[in-house]
Amino acid sequence: MDFPQPIDSRLAQVQGILDTAFFAPLYKNDWLAYRFGQPSFLRLEDSEVFDLFVRAALACEVILPGRAEGRTPLAWLWDLDDSHAVLAQVLASLRFDRPLLFHRALLSLPAVTRQEIKPEDFELVEDFLMKALGQSQLDLAEAAAGELATLHERALRAAGQDPEKPDPRLARWAAEVLAKPKAAELDSEAELRLWMALGDGLQGVPPELAPAVMAQAWAQWVGAVVGSDPDLAMLGRMHPRLDLSAAELAGHAPPEKSETHQISAVCPICGAKSEIRVGPEIRPLTSCPHLIYVGTGDEVHLLEALGNFRVGEDFRELLASYYQSPSDLDLFSTVVNDLFEMLLNQGRLAVAPVASASAPQAFYNLLAFFQKREEEDPSRNPPRAH
Repeated sequence: MDFPQPIDSRLAQVQGILDTAFFAPLYKNDWLAYRFGQPSFLRLEDSEVFDLFVRAALACEVILPGRAEGRTPLAWLWDLDDSHAVLAQVLASLRFDRPLLFHRALLSLPAVTRQEIKPEDFELVEDFLMKALGQSQLDLAEAAAGELATLHERALRAAGQDPEKPDPRLARWAAEVLAKPKAAELDSEAELRLWMALGDGLQGVPPELAPAVMAQAWAQWVGAVVGSDPDLAMLGRMHPRLDLSAAELAGHAPPEKSETHQISAVCPICGAKSEIRVGPEIRPLTSCPHLIYVGTGDEVHLLEALGNFRVGEDFRELLASYYQSPSDLDLFSTVVNDLFEMLLNQGRLAVAPVASASAPQAFYNLLAFFQKREEEDPSRNPPRAH
């Protein structure tokens, strides 16, 4: 078995300093949490990041059309002076599509949990959310930026650099490190540091500059995620699905309520196509016996799909109690996701994307869930002993 070579002592010292950040590990998907000051948006899944981005960018275009012209949707989000109006629209749109994410965001607002603001006092949910957001200031980015500056300076000193006058080659080498395809694939700054310390992240960098380049690359990566040093090119490499043009974004806009579309999904179990007409009314057109639910990947929707399996009533009541407790929401998500993954791995549950010929991208967040019937799975029904 091959063992990694010992890390240069200065490299190890820099690694140790960066590891003390209060936000470590920081994930690339956390950038929306820092952009909107919402801790409920930390640790999002890729599908959630894309969904929130699309909703936020579409809201930006409507609320601030003048700032959208001639720039990418990713740039629109970073140029918001006051994000409350956009975030209120986004949260309101999550109520039915991603109820757990909406619930988590709502319970993270102090003005709501202290009942200083109540939804029944407002005619529109958007007005209620705007008021609640305005009285629940949480500047995650400012705190992270201060921590980033402090640790960056300490790490440069440990690497033998003067933070006031660092070697001018550092920025160039750090940019080369971050431009490597592998850098865009890493999910967190912890993985970035590990790749530079033990992998080939610093390959080609002059050895005497390696510790300082690690500190510089880390600072630029973190700065792009928390927004203290916005780098849309880097963010676009981290999240290629978000690097949309305005025209591409428009294709993801939800259909008007008066429009009628037909959505379909091919069953992974029997190969049949199930079709549903959606619009002012929802009506199944054709369906195979395996289709059980159509919804998003939100855990509340997953639980609806899981309800078609042998999930006991007491178990569902226990999950409901977790859902009502802000401190237990992560436990709720964990249990639901673990059960979902177990059924997937057993082959008893299958998932397929939803397609629509008339609006190819508008139903990007929907999934179709299919259940293999027990009579079709001999392993679930072993022969009885005689």
